[in-house]
Amino acid sequence: MNTFDASAWIGRWPFSFCDAHTAKSLQAHLRQHGIGAALVSPLDAVFAPEPGPANRDLLRQTRGLKGLEPVPVINPALANWWEEVAVCGADERVRAVRLLPNYHGYRLSLRAVDELVEELAVRGWRLIVQMQLIDARHEFHALNLKPVPAEALAMLLRRHPALDVLASGMLRPDILKLAPRYSRLLCDLSFAEWFDTIENLTAKVSVRQLAFASHTPLLITAAARAKLDTSTLSAAQKRAVASGNLARWWGR
Repeated sequence: MNTFDASAWIGRWPFSFCDAHTAKSLQAHLRQHGIGAALVSPLDAVFAPEPGPANRDLLRQTRGLKGLEPVPVINPALANWWEEVAVCGADERVRAVRLLPNYHGYRLSLRAVDELVEELAVRGWRLIVQMQLIDARHEFHALNLKPVPAEALAMLLRRHPALDVLASGMLRPDILKLAPRYSRLLCDLSFAEWFDTIENLTAKVSVRQLAFASHTPLLITAAARAKLDTSTLSAAQKRAVASGNLARWWGR
């Protein structure tokens, strides 16, 4: 089954022994698990003073590697966010940016977030909001971080009703709460866990609003595959979750 991954990362995570992938090693790893394409962002942008160097390294490493779609990280709390968008926009492969509100210390109600959304609309780019990177119970003890509140995302969607957003790392209860209310919201499955996860979600959520995501290397790639492969969805529904929904959102 052709699989398009909504969340994969290169670089190093400083608080665990998970793999520190380069773009080439990530591509090889994903292919071993039957994942032919992925949206890829840089872990080195998470704790850096500003994400620019990590974004440029992402663009450099992924160039020429089939299936790796680079998604830079933008921090709208910094005064130079628009310059970073312009720099990344010089690369014709960039079609989306990823926000990390809880790690970069701002709320989605920040005025600059609305300004960024307007800039993305002009460019025809997509927006990914990373709701969490690590289960809050497993965060490094010195970090007091909680997932982005679902209601904060809902408020952003209400302010920008024409905005197509990919919510990455959203918990199952929040998917069940928001997706039926916002038809333009696409939710990846990286942090959605329950018995028969996908069947449980599709009882209330349209299959069109769900997308496969491995969240490699922060989560186990094979576990993400199993979540999809063992589901009882029809073949057509599985294809939609595995790749079709994300490909439509991405504009492929």
